[in-house]
Amino acid sequence: MQGFINFVAKYKEYFTLVALVIISLSLISLGDVSRIGGFRTVVIGTVGWMQSVFTWIPKPGALQSENKSLRQLNLQLSTEVTKMRNAVIENRRLRELLKLREGKELFYIPAEVVGKNSIELRNYLTIDRGSTDSVQAGMSVRNDAGLVGEIIGTTSNFALVEMIENRDIKIAAKLQRSGIDGVIVWEGGEVFELKNVPKAYDVKLGDLVLTSTFSNKYPPDVPIGKVVEIKEEPGNIFKTISVRSFVNFGALEEIFVIKYLPNPERTALIKQMDELLKLRKGYTK
Repeated sequence: MQGFINFVAKYKEYFTLVALVIISLSLISLGDVSRIGGFRTVVIGTVGWMQSVFTWIPKPGALQSENKSLRQLNLQLSTEVTKMRNAVIENRRLRELLKLREGKELFYIPAEVVGKNSIELRNYLTIDRGSTDSVQAGMSVRNDAGLVGEIIGTTSNFALVEMIENRDIKIAAKLQRSGIDGVIVWEGGEVFELKNVPKAYDVKLGDLVLTSTFSNKYPPDVPIGKVVEIKEEPGNIFKTISVRSFVNFGALEEIFVIKYLPNPERTALIKQMDELLKLRKGYTK
């Protein structure tokens, strides 16, 4: 039965043509115009009814084409899924091999700025959170835009923040796009400078600058600013890169203390090396 239906559906146009030819020849043989008109009405109605009856039968050719397209799409999706699964497995294997650790979640203590002062290009804030709020010296401070500074002293209810707008501050930083490392310094102007980036390195205007994992003072990946100017001076192997901070230091009102302390062992080692270098300089004089 199914084979018959498929046969009729495949050649239904031919069956319709044959039926119409037979009906036309019958009408011509009648020779009566009035009968032809009435019979034509009956024929048109019959043909329309037959078409409505067989419209539910799909065309085998259309089904085959649709099935072919679906199989191709399924093959493509299956290939993409396999690639993604392989990438996940490879990523997990590499992490285990290199013993990479997931980034630690940072916690924040909200605070308000209650005082500001500046001494010889050194800028400080006083905030209304202290040791009773778990604030400790060495913790970093930021606002919703980016890095602000570091806690350098606390009392029970207040803390002093040394802002990064300080000529003695050096921040290990990196460009987010390329991962290139450098050192952020402030020399008293409206912008910071990203130092120690060779001319051959890829730096573009608008590149975002973040704290680096090389920094023991600040947690990694805290926004600092973006590159606004790049210069290459003759005779200098490094680029001159200007970075505008995301923070409006003149309008600070609310900040967040990051509950993150530098590794004390690493800090002690750096301090020891600094003292050793000072001694060596003393011997060379």
